[in-house]
Amino acid sequence: MINIQMGVATVIHTIIGLLFFLDPEYGFLGYFVAVIVLFNIIGLILLKLRKTILGAKIFMISSSVMVPIGMIGAMGARKIIDEEKRKEFYNN
Repeated sequence: MINIQMGVATVIHTIIGLLFFLDPEYGFLGYFVAVIVLFNIIGLILLKLRKTILGAKIFMISSSVMVPIGMIGAMGARKIIDEEKRKEFYNN
């Protein structure tokens, strides 16, 4: 249940990380962004494993570090959390 915003955010974060690695002066920032991308991927994997709320929260927290670009992914993760809460409410 991955939405397009989360996929776009992961691609953008990856590109930003690679651009930092290409610049020798700011290469250390590439490692910082790589950690964010790693947590994005962990969140996506958890979403695929049906750990929806946990995966979306991990993705949202890791994406919100990269303001303003990361807000794209954070909003997508928030939509998933809201949808799961809505389903849980209607099922009770």
